[in-house]
Amino acid sequence: MRLDKIWSKLRKKNRSQYVQFLFCIGFAAMLICSYLMMLMSPLIQNTLPDGGDSRKQVYTIFVLAAAGCIIFVIYAAGLFLRYKSREIGIFLALGADKKQIGRALCRDIIKCGTAASLAGLFAGCLLSWIIGTIFKAAMSETTDYSFSFTLAGLISSIIYVLIIMLLLSVLTLRSIKRSNIMDIINEHRKQEPLKKMVSPAYLIRGIIFLICGVLLGFVMPVITVNLTKHYLGPWTNLFYLLALIGLYQILVFSVSCHRRGRRPQKYYRNLISYGLLKFQGRSIVRNMLVMTLLLLGGIFAVFYVPVNNVAMSTSLSEHESPYAYFYNDDMTSFSYEKVKDIAKKHHMSINNYREGEMIQAVGSGINRDNTDENGNLQEIYEERHCVYEFMSASDYEALTGQTVDISPGTYRMIQLDNAEENLFFRFDDMDKVYLDADDSFMPMKYEGNLTYTSLVSGRGFDNEARYVVCDSDFEKIAAGTRAFPRETQVFFDAKGSNELDFCRELYREFGNSIPESMKICGAYDLWDKLQADEAGEEYGYDNMVSYDPENPVKESDWLYEPRLIPMEEAYSTASSAVFLMLFIYVAAVCLVSVAIIAYSRSRSVGILNAPVFSDLKKLGADNVYLIRLLKQQIRKIYVLPAVIGCGGMPAFEILLLKMNDGRIDSSELSTMIFCTSAAFAAAVILYILYRISLSKVSKMLKLSA
Repeated sequence: MRLDKIWSKLRKKNRSQYVQFLFCIGFAAMLICSYLMMLMSPLIQNTLPDGGDSRKQVYTIFVLAAAGCIIFVIYAAGLFLRYKSREIGIFLALGADKKQIGRALCRDIIKCGTAASLAGLFAGCLLSWIIGTIFKAAMSETTDYSFSFTLAGLISSIIYVLIIMLLLSVLTLRSIKRSNIMDIINEHRKQEPLKKMVSPAYLIRGIIFLICGVLLGFVMPVITVNLTKHYLGPWTNLFYLLALIGLYQILVFSVSCHRRGRRPQKYYRNLISYGLLKFQGRSIVRNMLVMTLLLLGGIFAVFYVPVNNVAMSTSLSEHESPYAYFYNDDMTSFSYEKVKDIAKKHHMSINNYREGEMIQAVGSGINRDNTDENGNLQEIYEERHCVYEFMSASDYEALTGQTVDISPGTYRMIQLDNAEENLFFRFDDMDKVYLDADDSFMPMKYEGNLTYTSLVSGRGFDNEARYVVCDSDFEKIAAGTRAFPRETQVFFDAKGSNELDFCRELYREFGNSIPESMKICGAYDLWDKLQADEAGEEYGYDNMVSYDPENPVKESDWLYEPRLIPMEEAYSTASSAVFLMLFIYVAAVCLVSVAIIAYSRSRSVGILNAPVFSDLKKLGADNVYLIRLLKQQIRKIYVLPAVIGCGGMPAFEILLLKMNDGRIDSSELSTMIFCTSAAFAAAVILYILYRISLSKVSKMLKLSA
């Protein structure tokens, strides 16, 4: 009989081992295929910006998901080959040739793996089509693009499957190459005892290491740079290794330290359970550590999008004017009449239309962009720092409806209600305005902030800062500044039922009407550009603008982008949905990996301890005792990783929010409620998995609950 036929018969006999192994391969193929099909589809590609951090972030997520799938495929393959080692060893003992067995086993695994991969590819295509259809239905009002399969997505999926097949072949051939036949035969029964003797002091050290690792790696650099203006550098990330060591020590203690203490009866009652745990201690601790890290990563992935989405939604709701845009004097084709015509076309009425003039002028400031050779932040005062925007008090009052009193020689900064100074920017950094007409400076003094969210440009500092001065100072600056074009800020309200269509056409018409001088990105500074041109150098932010008038849902980097709040609210939901979907893939990979590792370890507990349970039965142990003993073994695999993973990540998220600005506001509090609920849901999933594992292993050991 040929080896291929023998492997086929063994496959039927060992069905459960093949099912678990092939499920991992098929699931990995399905997950990555569906991810790639979604990622490469026009629906997603035309939502993400060309280049930029968002697209990089998405591809980073894909790398994490792909790596996660490969890791749990390797883990599943290792378990499968461990179970197959007895069969391989027997063939070798009977005189079969290693190369012959290796080739036959490779063919068997590739054959089964290919079938599982094809099923995974088909399921991935189906899943991506379902998700894409749902997305299109949800985003029908915000985008004209739909989901469709692409050749790039299909080819990328096939390449990923081929990589998995190659990896399986390498792992299979490596398992055959061991020289000792008895080692191969007994591989599936190999124990990994934990010989280390630990005390409560070991646990205390582990807790201290864990806490100190997080505080020194995350909190200390932030506090140090805020207090001393000194950057510690990336080496502080090494402290996270201390946290990892602490976590490992906590897990080792939970498995290996069991003493009589004040309740010796409990110790003796659980003595067999303690012994079994310690006998497999190394592998159990290793699995628990990996499970904990995967849980932390998966739950963090779930947290990421809601945290950012709530912040965006809150900022949009704070805008006083739902429709705003500004332009410079080079643009002459976009008048109030044109806005009215667009509104009339969509049965909208324009009201409370108002305009205000702004001057672009160079002002002083402090450059904090660089550090010295020792890592200390440099503060360099510059008389001509960057170009700011200035507005007169009367125009500010006309635009906002607020009454302001500004003395000559002073200025007010336009900022958000919750704006705070930080390490890089101060409200009073500017103390003079450069008048290029006569090459002189006009002294200015900071007198506080004015709050009007719709007037804040970008972050509101440095080259995006806007200031309000008294009317007489405004006239002086206007008369003394000729280098840069004037600007006009427009606000208005609108009523009607076709807000989104009106916004889209207004955005399109505005984007198609702008002159070259307005095709600049948000970080563009006219003063830096002027200096670069005079020096004959290339300006780094030239040609960095990114916007698409025909597709407003696509993220842009454009200084003059209109702020049309009804459209932004609709599109931010669509954009957040895309990122949420992509991050959920990572969470799914992590949680499924946890499930596979935990379930496999539970089965290993049953297989490796089967002789012990059999002997205990013969010695008179009843089912109640044996079930309790099995529960103690399997529970240990789940409980501590669940507590640390599902409890640790919400705690870290609170720390993260607190370190951002020193407080947790109402929007962040609602986010934390969601995050805690997600962590609780993960804990519930683990509990269900624990019950399933217990039931399966009980049946395997022929124990009735």
